[in-house]
Amino acid sequence: MAQYKMLCSPKCQRESQGKVKTLLGGLKMHIPLKKTLDKIPGGMMVVPLFLGVLTNTFFPEFLEIGHFTTALFSKEASSTILACFMFLIGSQINFKLAPKAIKKGAILLSAKFIVGAAIGITVAMIFGPAGVLGLSPLALLAALLNANGGLYASLASSYGDETDVGAYALFSLKDGPFFTLVALGASGLASIPFQALIGVLIPILIGMILGNIDPDMRKFLGSSKLLLIPFFSFPLGAGMDLRTIIEAGGPGVLLGLIAAITGIGAYVLLKLFKENPIVGLATGSTAGNAVATPAVVAAADPTLASIAPAATAQVAAACVVSAIVCPIIVSYVYKRTERKKEKKSIASAA
Repeated sequence: MAQYKMLCSPKCQRESQGKVKTLLGGLKMHIPLKKTLDKIPGGMMVVPLFLGVLTNTFFPEFLEIGHFTTALFSKEASSTILACFMFLIGSQINFKLAPKAIKKGAILLSAKFIVGAAIGITVAMIFGPAGVLGLSPLALLAALLNANGGLYASLASSYGDETDVGAYALFSLKDGPFFTLVALGASGLASIPFQALIGVLIPILIGMILGNIDPDMRKFLGSSKLLLIPFFSFPLGAGMDLRTIIEAGGPGVLLGLIAAITGIGAYVLLKLFKENPIVGLATGSTAGNAVATPAVVAAADPTLASIAPAATAQVAAACVVSAIVCPIIVSYVYKRTERKKEKKSIASAA
């Protein structure tokens, strides 16, 4: 380069530099990924999740490469990253707001149980164990009395506040077969998973302590919470498979759609208690752990063993369908509500 500068005149050097800059400028590529994701309802959650589903369906070997790739992208990664997310959320909850988070959690849990149990038990009373439209009461109760906690936490952080996310500590009681057994009249055969509840609470409580003893730490930790959403969304999707929808057929898709709209119950209840109702819609999903519920219930009540396999496939399909549809519903209602508020404020100003 030094020899080139000695042999080339200043004018020549300027022209050469200009050509290099022009060439590099032509190579620059700008793809507005963030803006595009923001235009998609729940895009920062839905798109990585759907990519995870596609990867697990068609390229599962990618998730088994090992080392950092598996640690970051496989379904096992979701729990660790989600735990970190809950820790960061906990750091944003002021001790004074903790009772409000518990109140919201109780509302969400009650609404989820009331709506899910009402649908499942009504079908059982009218149509019997076989159910209707290919959906048994077992499949309905297993899917509708459960919710995807990671999906709820992500949507609550985007459309609610820290107390909405903190409500998950109590809302997490809906995990597992307990409420399904209660709704089926077999509650004596199950126990409340207190240990699981404590496991959810500890990261949140540690975050709360750090955030309350040091405002600077709260600010530091709070600046990172949204960054984790796509990182635990992909592994959540990596635990799902599109083939489960095909195996379950129409009833499985229908169950997922029903699950996605059950959040209306929590929406109405939160509105009655004058709380942010949008996050109620975020409970309209089915968690992956609900797939095991039909088998657990069938073990407790052998008379349901014959319908458990079909129910299992349908619940698995509901996990995939509801995880995609639920964020779209939440985003649509949120934007619609914001538009109404904007029109109302303009009208009052005029």
